[in-house]
Amino acid sequence: MSGLKDFVFKHGRGRGHLWVILFFTLLTIAVTWPLVLHLTDRVPGWFVADNYEYIWKMWWFKNAIIDVHQSPLFAPDIFYPQGFHLAHAELSPLHTVVGLPLTWLWGEVPTYNLFAILSFVLTGWATYALLYRMTGNHWAGLLAGTILTLTPYHTVRYGGILPLMSIQGIPIFFLCLEMWIEDRRCRWAAFAGIGFLLAAWASLYYAAGIMLLAPVYALIRMQPIRTYLIDRRIWIGFSTMAIIILLGLVPLVLPYLELRQQVSLHLPLDDVDFWSASVSDYILPPGLHPIWGKWVRERLLSVPEEYPQISLEFVLGVGWIGLLFALYGWRRSRHPARNASTWFMICALVLSLGPRLHLGRFPVVIPAPDQLVEYFHGILNTIGAALPSGEGYHLLQAEGITLPLPALLLRWIFPVLVGVRAWNRFAVFASLGLAILAGLGFAKWISLEIAPGGNPRNQLLDRSRLAGIIVLTLAIFELWPGRVPLKPIEPRPVDHWLAEQPGQFTIMELPLTSALSAPQMLYTRFHGKRIAFAYGTYFPYWYRSQFPELMLCPETACINRLKEWDVNYLLLNKEALPSGSRLEDVLDQSEALIRNVVLDEVVVYELQYDRSDD
Repeated sequence: MSGLKDFVFKHGRGRGHLWVILFFTLLTIAVTWPLVLHLTDRVPGWFVADNYEYIWKMWWFKNAIIDVHQSPLFAPDIFYPQGFHLAHAELSPLHTVVGLPLTWLWGEVPTYNLFAILSFVLTGWATYALLYRMTGNHWAGLLAGTILTLTPYHTVRYGGILPLMSIQGIPIFFLCLEMWIEDRRCRWAAFAGIGFLLAAWASLYYAAGIMLLAPVYALIRMQPIRTYLIDRRIWIGFSTMAIIILLGLVPLVLPYLELRQQVSLHLPLDDVDFWSASVSDYILPPGLHPIWGKWVRERLLSVPEEYPQISLEFVLGVGWIGLLFALYGWRRSRHPARNASTWFMICALVLSLGPRLHLGRFPVVIPAPDQLVEYFHGILNTIGAALPSGEGYHLLQAEGITLPLPALLLRWIFPVLVGVRAWNRFAVFASLGLAILAGLGFAKWISLEIAPGGNPRNQLLDRSRLAGIIVLTLAIFELWPGRVPLKPIEPRPVDHWLAEQPGQFTIMELPLTSALSAPQMLYTRFHGKRIAFAYGTYFPYWYRSQFPELMLCPETACINRLKEWDVNYLLLNKEALPSGSRLEDVLDQSEALIRNVVLDEVVVYELQYDRSDD
């Protein structure tokens, strides 16, 4: 650890880093307020959704390993009687495994909140350290750190998606990578490998992002490349980093490889296309701001009116303060990392746009004669079928020519990428590239425009400090997300009722949009009964294709399936029903069901079994 101590404490810099950590801690408390007052009973969340799922996963890992001594990768009482493989979604070992001691000692809710707070503080500090290393300017580091930690991509995911909110491993990786490139010391390559694992163990999206984009940064940054290739230290450091990454990735990917042998982890191309970013998403005003955020989300993101919550996925605007200084940095900075950061940002942005070009949520379609359109689609279908993924372009065909992007080719060349659903999540890497350029631009702006040579030193310091305070304040104001709601961790009334029913039994819930949702995982902890459904990134697609009869309840095929699964109670979540649905009336009229009780918009039906068949 001597390398890390040298970096933090050499020449008295340790005190400066402690002040920076204090700054980002106070900023985090303000942005997440009043989370610090509810560390043990609430979690951040725009909705009751993925936050409940990851609370359950943290508890489940602790319960499985420490309490019942079984593998935490399989939950036998979820999706009963088959059981549920947790690799259907993010395993997030950073939180479930590394965080296990805290979950055991403190509980899953405060541990979840601690990870949320650390994601802000460590992201801000690591980005500051990277830019201070590059520029020697504290204000440039603070601005870059503030831009990345308050980028809407991060604050949106702070509101409910634990693996994706934990972006701190990404700037830590690039901080250590930059120090390795400069110093060529093996220890920095090793720390870069650890930074990669912090990102990869949080989310596989971040593992894929670094593996695709870090080579772009490194190859452009390491110029002239020949001086690096002939340096023995570079090869030793690279080997060290590769070994650490490989050792950390193998246990992470094995559960997914094993599950792939049993079920398809393939996500439909049209669904992947929907969860792709648009260039316009990046240049809009930050869509979480308490003054103009709601207007941006409702009017400018082109999301369906019936699903306004989807807009949060496409709030990617990093703020015009950051964009202006990034542009200035691209034009005026002469730092060796400028070109590397520029191309890194461009590549990340293009990947975030997904398989084809969009404007808002709509694909860009160029009108053309039918024969030309048919020829165009034929070429793409032929190419897709010939590549390893064996997938055509059929699901994206339009009445015109659309513009395919590199993400489509990557998906076709590397079959593992058919499991990547939301390419817009590569936006975090675009935000990092922009934050680096903005820090470089701000440092250059200070030296050229605010504190040029020739003025007395004290006057220069005063002007630089004033400029730093003003710009940092404006950046914080522009990126301020307002108050992110906090959601109580509590059972539904129906969960209390189920827990009071004697014995062990299985339950099913309708509609499927409610059953195949993230909160259902946590509810099992409260009622303790088996469930015949589950949730995960891949699971809903597979589940619907395997059991289409469940869409037809209470027809005979559906009832027979529920009886095959030993379901005793069928729950109807009335709040999740589409407008005009008659499902409740149909269930009431079914001879196979008896309406039992209604608990806060959840109707409980009991299945009737013909015991003569036993």
